[in-house]
Amino acid sequence: MPISRREFIAASSAFLALTACSEPFQKSFNGHDRKKGLAGAAPIETNLITSWYYNWGANPSTSGMPTTTPSMRFFPMVWGWYPKTSPALLAKLSTEHLPILLGFNEPDNKNQSNIPVDTAIAAWPQLQGIARELVSPAPADPLGTWMQTFMNAIEQQNLQCDAVAVHSYGGINSTAFLDMLGRVHDLYQRPIYVTEFAVADYNAVNGKPNQYSVEQVAEFMGTVCPAMDKLDWVKGYAWYPWPSKNSNALESSVLFNSDGTLTDLGKLYGVLSPATAIALEQRFGK
Repeated sequence: MPISRREFIAASSAFLALTACSEPFQKSFNGHDRKKGLAGAAPIETNLITSWYYNWGANPSTSGMPTTTPSMRFFPMVWGWYPKTSPALLAKLSTEHLPILLGFNEPDNKNQSNIPVDTAIAAWPQLQGIARELVSPAPADPLGTWMQTFMNAIEQQNLQCDAVAVHSYGGINSTAFLDMLGRVHDLYQRPIYVTEFAVADYNAVNGKPNQYSVEQVAEFMGTVCPAMDKLDWVKGYAWYPWPSKNSNALESSVLFNSDGTLTDLGKLYGVLSPATAIALEQRFGK
């Protein structure tokens, strides 16, 4: 008899914990595994190896798993735009023959890089030609006015923008998440990198608990990651594994314990692939 969804997630966590003990997290990174990344450098205690990572900066991390694992590709980012210093940074990056460069971080968010769209458009030509693949700014709202204005200018001025970056911190509706990615792809007609995503409850403030359980987040993760693996226009995705500083908004999405080891959700992300998802379903039912 098939077991319940909740029992499936609990059993999956136990299965993955055993897998973690018997097998390293490192992948061959052939095929779909090459898509999996991480927003930030995993603590060394996790032994979590992903195909790629970024740290919101232009230089590789000096601590954590990437320092021990050359196979983890680093994606540099031009986080914001500062007329006095950004040109020098770009000149340095232009000498490094980069395969990829990520654009501005949430320029439509006043608490992040907060760049007026006209400023971003005027600055963008200076990012061209530095890397073989130049990824768009990563807006807080990938379908919002800021991003649509920017991408319209890219088209009109025939500027380099090889892929679109997406951030998403919605609920546990996996269908809504995948539909949103489809709308972004249809609108901008470019491949996608989901450079930040997790399940968030922004009502979990002032000590209020997060409405989503780890089991619900695990079900979301176990659905959308294999789905993105199968979409040829999704080139990569990176879970945001860190807690919120002043709320419980991301409490159920955290991948690392306070001692740096993996949570059960972190273990799931570490080994999750289409083949793993199928094996779990076959072993535990759905």
